Amino acid sequence: MTFGIGLVAGIAVVFVVATLVVAASVPHVRRLAVRLGAEQDGGTPHGRGARRHDGRIPSLGGLAILIGWLLAVAVAMPVWSLAPGEADAVLAIVLGGSLMALLGLLDDLWELPVAMRLAVQFVAAGVLVANGVTIGFITDYFAGADATGGSGVLFLGSTASVAITLLWVVGFTNAFNFIDGVDGLSSGVAAIGSMSLLAVALQSGGREPSLLLLAALAGASIGFLRHNAGPAKVFMGDSGAYLIGYVLAASSILGALKVTATFTVAAPLVILALPLANIAQVTVRRLRRGDSPVVASNDHLHDLLRRQGRSERGVVWILWLVTLTLGVAGMLVARTPPAVVIVTVAITVLAIGTATTLRWLEVRREAHPNTPKAGVGGR
Repeated sequence: MTFGIGLVAGIAVVFVVATLVVAASVPHVRRLAVRLGAEQDGGTPHGRGARRHDGRIPSLGGLAILIGWLLAVAVAMPVWSLAPGEADAVLAIVLGGSLMALLGLLDDLWELPVAMRLAVQFVAAGVLVANGVTIGFITDYFAGADATGGSGVLFLGSTASVAITLLWVVGFTNAFNFIDGVDGLSSGVAAIGSMSLLAVALQSGGREPSLLLLAALAGASIGFLRHNAGPAKVFMGDSGAYLIGYVLAASSILGALKVTATFTVAAPLVILALPLANIAQVTVRRLRRGDSPVVASNDHLHDLLRRQGRSERGVVWILWLVTLTLGVAGMLVARTPPAVVIVTVAITVLAIGTATTLRWLEVRREAHPNTPKAGVGGR
């Protein structure tokens, strides 16, 4: 599929299908979570910290995200005109992402040991490696400037390539899971990150697999935000966070790292910098206290902002704005045309604004169920 109206239309269809399927699936998943007892109690201890939300919130929302993402990809695959190698890459990410979601689902239900979670995550990352989805080079900032004024590229041997790919995928998957602590934050960050990476991948041919996967993920994130924006009716849980983190990491390899342009190599790291910065500062803080980095505590970036007196909604909007700013910076680093940057930002803001507004209107209706509609009954 070459760039043009057909490709743009295909991306739009995938996005809309994922959005609608996830939005429609969430109520059914919520009921399932309640029947299974998969709910998080607000105010209860969580590691060395405590859960900050109110009430009991179902936490299997990742199932709805998985359903919508898979269905959108499945609908598009027959008409997306992928080459055999590209189809294999998509199927590898679908398999690995589904494995991650299943792992997260089991963890949501029974809280699996850390060693088991890491082992399965490395297996899921290994699925990518086995199908040739690897990081083959990194930016060499110590090399002399090339003809374009950028730094050089350091090509990796097979062992280093496999090791860096595994660490990138597993590391970012857990980094994304760490930011899932405030209503709507992680689903909004996922939507912004997906759209920004999609814009970077859109610039040249040969990246159709990443366009397909990211369009589906962006739509799934918006569809979930419709129910996850504060006050959330459902949490994505580890099933959703693991899936999204994995797909973002894997798609960034396909869409931005698999090119020999130095500036583009750096784009995913800029776009996805917020989860990476959060897990880095959390790890440092916990190690300084003598705690294990994997034991939960209220020391994430969103927790630090709340300690400064900001409201939960304010925290979310601040971190969304930071993510959007990083997304724009990443697109500019990748030399994305200004028109594409503007359109990407506009669509992202419109989609997030629509999802949060629909949730806000729903909250208002639930708070005032007996308020008569204008023009209906009475005089």
